[in-house]
Amino acid sequence: MLRFRLTILTILLTTLCGVHAAGFASYWDPIGDEGEAYDSMMERAAFLDVPRRDLLNVVKGFPTQPSGATPRQLTARGCFWRAWVLFTEAPDSSALLSARALALCDSARYPYDHLRFSLLRADRLRIHGRLAEAYSVYRDKLPLLRRHGDRMWEAKVLVAIGVVMQELGEYHEALRNYEEAERLFREVGSEACATKNRINIANIHYLLGNPAKALDVIRGVESNRYVVADSIYMANLLVSRFRISDYADSLAAMKGYEISRHIRNEHLSVLALLSMGILRHSQGLHREGIGFLDSARRVAERLEDYSGQRHILEALEDSWQALGRPDSAALYHARLKVIGDSLYHHESADRVRRAEHLATINSYERRIAEDARTSRWRLTLALAIGAALLVIAALLLRLMWSGRRRAETRRQLEEEENRRLTLLNRQYSLEIEAKEKELASTTLLMAQKNAQLKDLARQIDELEHQGEDPASTAPLKDTIHRQLTADDDWRYFKLKFEKVHPGFFQIMQERWPALSKTDLRLCAYIRVGMTSKEIAQVLSVKPDTVNTSRYRIRKKLSLPPDASLEALLDSLP
Repeated sequence: MLRFRLTILTILLTTLCGVHAAGFASYWDPIGDEGEAYDSMMERAAFLDVPRRDLLNVVKGFPTQPSGATPRQLTARGCFWRAWVLFTEAPDSSALLSARALALCDSARYPYDHLRFSLLRADRLRIHGRLAEAYSVYRDKLPLLRRHGDRMWEAKVLVAIGVVMQELGEYHEALRNYEEAERLFREVGSEACATKNRINIANIHYLLGNPAKALDVIRGVESNRYVVADSIYMANLLVSRFRISDYADSLAAMKGYEISRHIRNEHLSVLALLSMGILRHSQGLHREGIGFLDSARRVAERLEDYSGQRHILEALEDSWQALGRPDSAALYHARLKVIGDSLYHHESADRVRRAEHLATINSYERRIAEDARTSRWRLTLALAIGAALLVIAALLLRLMWSGRRRAETRRQLEEEENRRLTLLNRQYSLEIEAKEKELASTTLLMAQKNAQLKDLARQIDELEHQGEDPASTAPLKDTIHRQLTADDDWRYFKLKFEKVHPGFFQIMQERWPALSKTDLRLCAYIRVGMTSKEIAQVLSVKPDTVNTSRYRIRKKLSLPPDASLEALLDSLP
């Protein structure tokens, strides 16, 4: 039901203002449909700068007391929005509700809520004259608003800072904040807030001694629909126009007075009545002017507005003088002197107070600047250290990469060299194998030749036995016997073998001195891959004799039964 009422009120507010706030955005954390409904509606009202007194009936349904059925944070927001609306209409109630909102707020879970609640507290500090405290809260919260991206309330805080600086007489600083706020208002599309902020800019130009520019600013906004819809703002604008025009704009004074009659705002009534009294005095209607001024004086006395009373009493003294009543003028002059003394002390105390506030604010700004310099220095140092570490890391990575590249290149070269050596060894092995085969083949051929020669010698012996003349066969037998010289065949084999396996016989004799020359010869034949049968053929012995010789060599070499004689000989160069 509450959500339905809030939705209807939102539509009505938007319709009354004549615009659907296109740039409106909400940054509140969601806490349910009910909270979202009135958060959205109240933020829209702030975006459109709807007068807070128009929202009094709206906030009556907001929860302000914790209960089991209402979430704690929803109650905190209800207290905040009611405090915000009642800020000027019921300041005491607003203060209590604001304190309750801060007490109920879960700042860790809802940091934006705490931020907005704190800004309302800063507004109250400002209203009560605690300007330095208010300023410090505003300045502390600005970065948080920027972090949330809430440019709308950032602009409103800048306006509040501008008001503080204006009250402290720092007009140039106030103008800077007002103009920055206007830029942000226009950036987010809040034409209402941007327009109403123009009166602040106009007043600052007037205080800076540029009334013409101030009047130009006022004339540019007084017909704006947002200004026309806000009677308090419109009355203030007209009174300001009358004052800035050096009390010559009679129309502004009369319109401002007419509007103020229907508004329950005593501060505005004092200004409007004073303006009408000054206007009638300037028009020669002194008695009518005295009536307005007396009414203004009574309200100013009730408000203890000494500055306003001084202006009113000055105007009353001039009016009675103009009527030819010096006694009455003297009476008001005496009152003016009393007020002047009180005002002097008040203004002196106010100047001291402003000086103290400015000193506190300047100290605060110096601390912020020092913290910013320290942060920048730390950031610069951190960046420098980070950059140095990055450079060192880059160099280390470069060295590691170069080392890996060199290691990879070295590995590739080694692999290439190993492949080359493997190929060379393989080629060498193939060449040795081929030479061994060739040597074995040559040795076998020589053995076959010797066998044939022996067979031929045997046939000659048979012919001689059958009666052939020995004298005729003697030359042939001599030739055969010369060709059958085994020593020549062995010398030829040994010469070829040592070219293929240099140092073989020397190593054999050094390791196994017990080996005979015959044993070495047999080992050489085995080394070139000849079988026992082939060796027997070369040596003209039986294969069993060769096997016996092999057994004898194994014993001399101390080979175990499972060891291979061929493998041992192949392992030698």
